[in-house]
Amino acid sequence: MTFKTGAFLSAALAAAPISTALAGGDGPYVNADVYPLAIVSTYDLAKDAFVSTTALYLALNGDLARDGFAVRLAGSMDSYSYDRGPIEIDGDAWAADAMIGYRWFRGDLVSGIFLGAEHQDHDLSPNDLLNPVRGDETGFKVAFDVKKLASAYSPFYADLAASYSTAFDTYQVDGRVGFAVDRFVIGPEAWFLGDESSDVQRVGGFLKTELPPLLFTGTTTELTLSAGYQFVDDDHGASTFGDEGAYGSLRMTTLVGRSFFDALR
Repeated sequence: MTFKTGAFLSAALAAAPISTALAGGDGPYVNADVYPLAIVSTYDLAKDAFVSTTALYLALNGDLARDGFAVRLAGSMDSYSYDRGPIEIDGDAWAADAMIGYRWFRGDLVSGIFLGAEHQDHDLSPNDLLNPVRGDETGFKVAFDVKKLASAYSPFYADLAASYSTAFDTYQVDGRVGFAVDRFVIGPEAWFLGDESSDVQRVGGFLKTELPPLLFTGTTTELTLSAGYQFVDDDHGASTFGDEGAYGSLRMTTLVGRSFFDALR
């Protein structure tokens, strides 16, 4: 991690309390249901890298739209490749984290904090002894987020999230600002990612919208599409996050209402 990105991460962690799972809002498909569960699925593609992540958020008070404690359980699968001289190294990785946090709601502001542990496992083929990100590590993890939701009273939207894990010194900071136009929120975004092998910066744009109920009643889904350009600082000649070039990301946040579970009984 470079001094510049480390300083930015420290500032973001100090200034951004969080909640990664969106709940509530004035979207056209949100109803009066109570949502105890959120499922956040993310698919991220860059040059020579692909990662998929699924996170579950469970409100201990039974409602993600009220102040209270929540549990986060997440898992990810990652594949990437890079060149070490004339040899191409293929990496396969997985990670899992378990955290507990507290969430706050103040009008159209959502914030909170999550603390817990993360385990990462990186398998390199052939093995690269020069890459510090190899094998497995378990460490402490913290995540923060703050959102200003677009509403009928203010079309402005803002989102700043940050996380840090002592497992391979992995961090991520991403921020977005936008304006609501009809059922869409559109605007620019920036990402800062890194670990012991490399640091990555991204600049791009995003589009966010709510989908109508598709397969199940008692659920509501928010879709966020992102695209842009990624810059890579290869401190050790290897990058877990792919090479320099275009990136794309798709994130689906599905809120599962109490009425969905009632219908299963």
